[in-house]
Amino acid sequence: MSRHLPLFIDLSDRKVVIFGGGSVGERKATLFSKHAKVVVVSREFTDGLKNLEGRVDLVQVDEIREEVVRSWVEGAFLVIPATSSATLNRMIARVAVSERALVNSVDEVSEVIVPSIIDYGEITIAISTSASSPALSRYIREKLERVITPEFVEMARLQKELRRILKRDVKSQRERREILWEVLNDDAIWEALKESHEKAWRLAKRYVTKRDVAGS
Repeated sequence: MSRHLPLFIDLSDRKVVIFGGGSVGERKATLFSKHAKVVVVSREFTDGLKNLEGRVDLVQVDEIREEVVRSWVEGAFLVIPATSSATLNRMIARVAVSERALVNSVDEVSEVIVPSIIDYGEITIAISTSASSPALSRYIREKLERVITPEFVEMARLQKELRRILKRDVKSQRERREILWEVLNDDAIWEALKESHEKAWRLAKRYVTKRDVAGS
């Protein structure tokens, strides 16, 4: 069993500091800039990172020394040592821990692992091999991307709408759960989702109407 527990965390208004302006730093900044306030500290930056300026703060320094690290990790929620030097990355991680920040190390297993992610808005899937094989994580992700079709996203939307109505109209939690599962297992609804959300919704609402009639 992995010692890491999968969690989904809201990083809005959280500070993420990345040390290293190379390809790894660029990849991390691209991901985290969608969710958090990102600062990248480095001597130089890839063109990709320069193109992210405005979405991330680029801080150019002559050398990444301990005092520089400490000044930038203060108040950080997550620190990512992503330089080309394993020794420097370990120093950054040590300082970050002393400042009570979480660390995602690119060199070795650390307290935070960034998984391979499938993000379809309503559906998010995270895949991790606990850093043992990033290639396998990517392989699994690509397999799942072929399985999770647009109908799954539409079903997630439909279930959200249906739950709202069921909470209002059906008192029994057991009965609400049964209806949701019946909708999930209804092939006609899945087929309708390929045509339109509205058609599928009309079919799904029949389950609520049917229960109302049966209970009257």
